[in-house]
Amino acid sequence: MNHEPFDEHLSWELRALVADADPPPTLRPAASSRRVMPRPFILIGSVAAAVAVIAALLVAPGGGGDHRQHVAAEGGTTTSTTENGVIVPVPGDQSTPSSVAPTTTTTEPRRSTTTLPVIHGRPTTTSSVPPKPLSMTRYSLDGWYWAITEGGDGNMWAIDGLDVARISPNGQVTKFALNPPPKCGPPCIEEGITAGPDGNVWFTEDGNKIGRITPSGQITEFATPASGRAITTGPDGALWFTAGPQVGRITTAGSVTMFPVPPTASGIARGSDGNLWFAATNYIGRMTPAGVLTQYPMQHPYQGATLGSDGNVWFQSDSGGDTVARVSPSGDVTEFSGARGSQWASAIAGGPDGNVWCLQDFHEAPAPPPSTSLGVFRADRSGKVTAFTHEPADQQFGIASGPGGTLWVTFTAGDGFSGVAKFSPPTS
Repeated sequence: MNHEPFDEHLSWELRALVADADPPPTLRPAASSRRVMPRPFILIGSVAAAVAVIAALLVAPGGGGDHRQHVAAEGGTTTSTTENGVIVPVPGDQSTPSSVAPTTTTTEPRRSTTTLPVIHGRPTTTSSVPPKPLSMTRYSLDGWYWAITEGGDGNMWAIDGLDVARISPNGQVTKFALNPPPKCGPPCIEEGITAGPDGNVWFTEDGNKIGRITPSGQITEFATPASGRAITTGPDGALWFTAGPQVGRITTAGSVTMFPVPPTASGIARGSDGNLWFAATNYIGRMTPAGVLTQYPMQHPYQGATLGSDGNVWFQSDSGGDTVARVSPSGDVTEFSGARGSQWASAIAGGPDGNVWCLQDFHEAPAPPPSTSLGVFRADRSGKVTAFTHEPADQQFGIASGPGGTLWVTFTAGDGFSGVAKFSPPTS
């Protein structure tokens, strides 16, 4: 009988597990047929087996030194978002101001294009033509009303700091008082107003508030970190407003986010490129809905901003200036002279005739005496400026398109009138 496989197995198992024990005689084969594995190989095998066992224990679940459990996340990478500046809408309540979101800023060199020869450093000139008269229909509001806009209900809405006035196309006026009224008294700081994406009208207020009024006159106010000036509906369905060194964004639910801008912002308009455009002290700013700011340095300071029918954003020069600027979505700038400046951000608007209209204000030096006609200016797509005058006025604040192809102006006159007036754009 061949005992070699049996003998080798006993030799491996018994020598590894019971090194010093002798197997029973019944298990010990005859000496003549026994083949014993050399002892050094047995010892090496024993050590290798022990090492393998220890290694297995170390890597087994619950073994070794590291007892942390690693769980793979479902669905891949987890993305977290942060909501800043949620304001609870309480009428008249002053909630904790929202935090300021970071702004990424880039500066683009001024890219100026003109349609006529121009002297370096000066705007394109236009021929001087005597102003033409405008015929207007006036409606008294008995107050200093600033900005004006057409609401989604087909009425005009104006803000004076103490109340919001609703003016029907035929001049019927209804006022809705702010409660509590601001402490500034008339006139307060300039306020802005715009039709919102939710069918309501939104406006800025003195006292660090943004207001929302329904077509029926119900007012809700939202606290903001700073008092706003101009306001517009953005491409993202939120309202955007300027507030000095900040541009603010407020959702229709009242969530506020502020973006710092240097040094101060005034007029703001939604661009045809899906961004927000605003006038600053020494540049034109373009801000994406995410808050990324691009600056375009300007030769002249600007105040008001509006989207033109040509897809460009148009700006009116500051008080004392005499230019309007046309800025393309890519940042190309063309300046045209002949339209007097204004310090009010609401003094420029796109008209129903496809042109841009803007107002001269009384702060322009030299100031006109009371009961002296002030200018209303029309700029066509090519930049040709035509001047008009209307009934005696000593201060003009806001202009906006209205129902039936009309334009509406807020102003005061030397004869004691204060309110609004409407006119149809002339064809020549």
